[in-house]
Amino acid sequence: MRTLWFRESTLVRFCTFATALATLGAAQPEPSASEAPTPLKEIGRVRTSVCSTIVVHANSAIDAALSNDSDLHNLIVSLATTDMDGVTDLKRHFLYRDFEKAAAKLHMTALDGEAEVRRLRALAADSPEPRKTELKAFADALGGALARQRLMAVDAQRLLLVQQGRAEKAGDDALIASNVTARTGTAQFANPASSSAPTTVEQNNSVDKAFRSVAADFVEREKLVTIDEGVAADHSLGATTGC
Repeated sequence: MRTLWFRESTLVRFCTFATALATLGAAQPEPSASEAPTPLKEIGRVRTSVCSTIVVHANSAIDAALSNDSDLHNLIVSLATTDMDGVTDLKRHFLYRDFEKAAAKLHMTALDGEAEVRRLRALAADSPEPRKTELKAFADALGGALARQRLMAVDAQRLLLVQQGRAEKAGDDALIASNVTARTGTAQFANPASSSAPTTVEQNNSVDKAFRSVAADFVEREKLVTIDEGVAADHSLGATTGC
């Protein structure tokens, strides 16, 4: 019975790990709903100096990922709920500034975590088996989570840049139209079709609509971060095997 239990347990863990890898490698990955990923947490103390170095870098990378989990959640909520279309230009300016700070922090934290992951991969290359395999698997999974977080930060920064650029162009167009009207005494748009154009463009370029769309995309991508972190957690103990 003990042998049978061991084989079944090993098979379950192998299938879970294989499923996670297949999910990450797919063109359009879907998170598994059958089993919740293992929660990611810091690695405890170890006895040897070599493993102490591993734990220091591993925990720094883990801290970065967990910090970004919280910040990313807050960013998603803000993107999904903040009213950008119905506020004054001054209020919108300050809101953009807050979003920029949040996205920049998410980006920098992910970069810091990825630097720690590179150190872990170097340590894995010099480690004996089975620690070598486990540590590399841990680093690869955690690096995947941090990379996903970084790419979402970049996408958030791009979103803010595009929306602010459109707002500036709309302001410039309005100023030009106003100047033309002041000089000529006639409106810039002489026919009904032309006069309706600015309103149509403004409706199509709703900031709130763009923010809600990105928030929904981030919610789905956040699930894949959780899967990556779960795979890392599954290998966190093995990463310090023999310590």
